Amino acid sequence: MKLKLLLLLMPFALVAQKKEIVYKKLANSTCECIKTKEVTDINLGICIFDAINKLTEKERKTVNVDIDDKMASIEKIAESVGLEMATICPDVFLKIAKESDTEETYVAQEDELDLFYTGTFESIAAVEFNTIYLLDDKNVKQEFIWLFSFDGDNLFIKNKIVKGDKLEIHYRQQEFFDPKQNKYRIYNEITSIKLL
Repeated sequence: MKLKLLLLLMPFALVAQKKEIVYKKLANSTCECIKTKEVTDINLGICIFDAINKLTEKERKTVNVDIDDKMASIEKIAESVGLEMATICPDVFLKIAKESDTEETYVAQEDELDLFYTGTFESIAAVEFNTIYLLDDKNVKQEFIWLFSFDGDNLFIKNKIVKGDKLEIHYRQQEFFDPKQNKYRIYNEITSIKLL
């Protein structure tokens, strides 16, 4: 009875073992590829694509790679390849982890860079973008661009703001190409607005 059970389970063990061998092969190939490049998500994806292309047809079937839809295949096998990479090339794996931490820190810092300005509403004009002009206490004109929806945009949409109203504008500075000046320029992009 035990022998029959063992014979029945043997094919499953062999398939699992074959998958692990293919994942190790993919991880080795990916590690070699990524060592020659900057560690980014895009380069990592390219290296996994290259590694998949080096597999034989039989190996692709073992790990269920659909040659017509490699993107879906990468999503399925990336975790297993990543686990193998952790043991094969831990230095690269650490760079990947560090890179994702850096990206999260950068996003957090970008959110913290939300600036604000208080002034008197002067006008709105449709130049390259919708541009809102405010005057400060010394009659210095500041301009802010309206690119995306933001908290308080209904005040402009419903014409609730008129010349002379006091506003507080929260914004972030963005660099865009100005075709008129033929150079990049810093713009103040509105993130929220409040009527005072």
